[in-house]
Amino acid sequence: MREDEQVDIRSLRYVLYARKSTTDEGEQVRSLGDQIRDCEKLADNAGLKVVAKFKESKSAKRANQRPIFSQILRDIAAKKYDAILCWHPDRLCRNMLEGGQLINMLDEGSLKDLRFPTYHFTNDASGKLTLGIMFSISKHFTDDLSRKVSRGIEGNFNEGKSSGAPKWGYDRSDEDGLYRRNEFFELVQEAWHRRARGETNVEILQFLLDNGYHRKTKLNKKNKKVRVIKPTEKTLGLMFKDPFYYGILIQADQTVDLRDIYDFEPMIDQELFNAVQSVGYARKRDIQPKKRAEFKPLTHLVYCGVCNNTKWMLAGKNKPGGSKHHVLTYRCDNPDCDRDVKSVRAKFIFDALYGKLEGLNLTDKAYERYSKRIGSQTDERVIAIKQDIASKRGYLAHKIKELDGLSFGLGNIDRKSPAYAINERRITELSIERNDLEDKISKLEEKIANPNKIKLTKEQFLNLLKTAPDKMRAGSAIEKDRLARILFLNLRVDNKNALSFIWREPFASLVKAIEISSGARERT
Repeated sequence: MREDEQVDIRSLRYVLYARKSTTDEGEQVRSLGDQIRDCEKLADNAGLKVVAKFKESKSAKRANQRPIFSQILRDIAAKKYDAILCWHPDRLCRNMLEGGQLINMLDEGSLKDLRFPTYHFTNDASGKLTLGIMFSISKHFTDDLSRKVSRGIEGNFNEGKSSGAPKWGYDRSDEDGLYRRNEFFELVQEAWHRRARGETNVEILQFLLDNGYHRKTKLNKKNKKVRVIKPTEKTLGLMFKDPFYYGILIQADQTVDLRDIYDFEPMIDQELFNAVQSVGYARKRDIQPKKRAEFKPLTHLVYCGVCNNTKWMLAGKNKPGGSKHHVLTYRCDNPDCDRDVKSVRAKFIFDALYGKLEGLNLTDKAYERYSKRIGSQTDERVIAIKQDIASKRGYLAHKIKELDGLSFGLGNIDRKSPAYAINERRITELSIERNDLEDKISKLEEKIANPNKIKLTKEQFLNLLKTAPDKMRAGSAIEKDRLARILFLNLRVDNKNALSFIWREPFASLVKAIEISSGARERT
């Protein structure tokens, strides 16, 4: 469209677009509802024909991160819409790539007009220049805010302050944001000592619940109601790996010793932390079956999708009606379950797994989506790896102490004594275990040094998708089981023996990306 060409805006087909990022600052940006109402008022006053309305809760800081906005631009290029109605230019974009794309569409004439209740735009050279300046201002504001937030987070962390849920037995002071003991400090401290004495997580969890342990969320703009949060076996296991409790606070790219910063009160000392890590590893190593049982694949992995019981379906062998042979089945033992048939044959479950794996189709677009999605999770993975390193180092320190004690004491034992051979064998075991732990720690530290190693490469994914269906079909029961546990958190079976899947990361992000690429658009 030429600049001197007059267009009757009342003949154009406008699409209304409202956006509010989850990271927008407080009340500085109007809610989606307010934006839409302001735009509708402008449309009524100006006689604009609004043929579609969309709202999106995504950041516009980076290009190609908003599926709804991208689809609107494609629809305009396909002549489905003529113009955009939006509350303010910074709702359209805060990056120069998409800003340039909009201006280019205005130049080419596929986008015939932009309308804003808060800003006057004219589709001419001056209007486009001013619009470009507005996009630049929006980008500068976002970049500057991001730098300030990053500096603030880093500065707070170096002062011993962190975000997220408070640690067990501690509160963050409202005055200075530092960790201070709360009324449950001694209760949680006792939990650490119980773990060091060999009690299981299940036993300790019951001890905490019996004594009323909980924490409450605070009221804020996002959290309108106070919630009572109680510990679980999983959160307890994570706590026993966290070096915070003897003074080391971990963030994705930083580690700080709180004892060097302020009068932080550690709940335990490092020696007790190391002893707890030793208990955890010792249990994993010492658990041995009393007798060799028949292997049943997918044990503890299949759940009932009818009653949604938190306990898995029991794996066993049954004889179907009229059959002479036993077959593997999974049975829901919840007496309140309304399943038509309590047991499900393993054949139905494995057939569904085969079909699911064979139906995956990785495209370049899906892999790009996966890369962006998994990239946002890298910080959490790095923190988890750092805590795992601290746990392994604690166990290693405990074993080295035992190794040194045995080595120094060996010289005082007669070589012909049975005790000498026993101690010598134990020293050999500890030396092997020490080398193994040091190797594992080294590999974990390598992942932190290069976080991209956390993410599988495109070639690794392609190889996985090509080989997984064949491996699942042709593999032994153990191989099928191993592959299923690598890919899935759990499997749920409904009344019609249909299977639903909860994938493990990073596969969950991959499958999500594949589903979006195949046509299932993300909604807000």
